[in-house]
Amino acid sequence: MRPRHRPPIFCDLDETLIHATEVVDDGGREHPLDPARRRIFGYDVRLRPEAHEIVRLCREGGREVHLFTHATFGFAVAVAKAFDLGFDERSVFSTAMIFNCRRGLCPQAALIDDKPPDDPNTRAKIEALGIATEQVWIIPAFEPPRFASARLFVAGLPYRLARLDRACAPTGVECRIAH
Repeated sequence: MRPRHRPPIFCDLDETLIHATEVVDDGGREHPLDPARRRIFGYDVRLRPEAHEIVRLCREGGREVHLFTHATFGFAVAVAKAFDLGFDERSVFSTAMIFNCRRGLCPQAALIDDKPPDDPNTRAKIEALGIATEQVWIIPAFEPPRFASARLFVAGLPYRLARLDRACAPTGVECRIAH
């Protein structure tokens, strides 16, 4: 029996999984006591406390998870490696890649983003994937030092994933993402 295909998840990076600010010259200090904070490409990058759990839940059952970013491709890959998020070069998509790709790449997928579907960047991701606005799952923006917790989002994520699996059961439609 062939394993059931699970629709992939595309997760936004910026203010969804991380928050990055340009580093003001502070003498090159790192944050050795804070495992959720790194200096990457001249930015002070903080990892959302729930980031690893979000990615883990999305990957359960062998589901593919991809990363969308408004930043550069190299920055996103470096962030994924620095925080051990498990994304390699084949699963990262930058804004340039999103705007230049074919439309309707993966109509069964879902998108996790901190921006609503009417935001221009989110709209570009929706069009690139070919998904409905209902397939955009909005998470509270991660903007330290004060930010809304994503605990409720994380608690409801298994339900959303199961609902996505049921809605996309054996349609035979596969994603057209080149690896």
